[in-house]
Amino acid sequence: MMLRKCLPYASLWLALSIWMSSGVSLHAQDPSFSQFYANRIYLNPAFAGLERGITLNAVARMQWVNIDNGFKTYNVTVETQLPALGIGVGLQLLRNEEGIGNLSTNQAGVVFSYTIPGKKSNFHFGLEGKIVQKTIDWGRFVFSDQIDPWDGLMNPSSLSPVLDNVAYGDLDFGFVWRRQGTLKLGKKKITNVRSHIGASFHHLPYLINKDLSGNDSFLNKDYKVAPRTTIHGGMIIPIRIFSGTGTEVAISPNFKLDSQGRQFMNFKENLTVGTLGLYTLVNNFYLGLLYQNRVYVPSQFHTDAYILTFGAYTNNGPRKRGNSPSIFLGFSMDLNTTGLGPTAGNVYEFTIRYRFLENAGFGMKLRGNSKSKNVMDCKSFF
Repeated sequence: MMLRKCLPYASLWLALSIWMSSGVSLHAQDPSFSQFYANRIYLNPAFAGLERGITLNAVARMQWVNIDNGFKTYNVTVETQLPALGIGVGLQLLRNEEGIGNLSTNQAGVVFSYTIPGKKSNFHFGLEGKIVQKTIDWGRFVFSDQIDPWDGLMNPSSLSPVLDNVAYGDLDFGFVWRRQGTLKLGKKKITNVRSHIGASFHHLPYLINKDLSGNDSFLNKDYKVAPRTTIHGGMIIPIRIFSGTGTEVAISPNFKLDSQGRQFMNFKENLTVGTLGLYTLVNNFYLGLLYQNRVYVPSQFHTDAYILTFGAYTNNGPRKRGNSPSIFLGFSMDLNTTGLGPTAGNVYEFTIRYRFLENAGFGMKLRGNSKSKNVMDCKSFF
């Protein structure tokens, strides 16, 4: 199953040695974040510059905590809007560490987005260009030909690692359609409903021309980076029965579907994971429960998880004059229930986002005084 690392570590190193000897082609998996809206640029570069001012965001993810040298992923972004042009720019830094062999991935990317505003909706495009570097410490591995059946570890390995460092350039592209309008449920109408749907295409060179794609093989072979496609969407629906009480309540159903592999959008053959769930927002707080698996129904054949997430905002409401910082704090825990998960341990993720200088001239302003077009602000998640 994609992004959940389905092999035990002891078996992983054995599988690696067999793969190196046999030449079987395997491809790496991209990290995945449980709080995907808290890390929006990684989800989709079209989200860059979504909020006014300058926004700093940091995420730390610890996966499979019961295993030595488990997976650790860190992501930091800084983004802003450019005035008048409808352009967002950002910088993204990511580091992923995994396994006894200290396999490390470092990424640095520059993000550009463009917004086409409408009366009640916006259309966003985003592109990220990045440099990726991967390193590995071969001295930490033990291969099967080094183990004597009677005396244990004695023999030198016949396998000769070629590289311990690879680097390549990469591109990601995405688009998002966002709308604020009325939701009709029979004869009832709910106003100020916010919705969005989007898609992002990671490792874009592979989809354009395989020869342009990055090569992440440590054996100096032609192993191209497999593309990943993400489809996501959601809504924020106000609950009107609490109007006039001073309490703002909303529900937010959301979904995300990732597919990574050589065959574009082949959900059966590719490494695929789906996430589906619901958030409840009360004033500046939220609580969410999501289910994650290869498909959107429980299955004992894949490692699945129930994701519990909660967090809080500041200044989530009418904007005050002057520089009014906004802070978002979030925490999530993946409770694995089948597959390798229960033995390997749970997954923990921490997020902090800080926005400042929101009224210092960085906000988007449309040319002219058109009342028919509007750049939507950011409400809670999107």
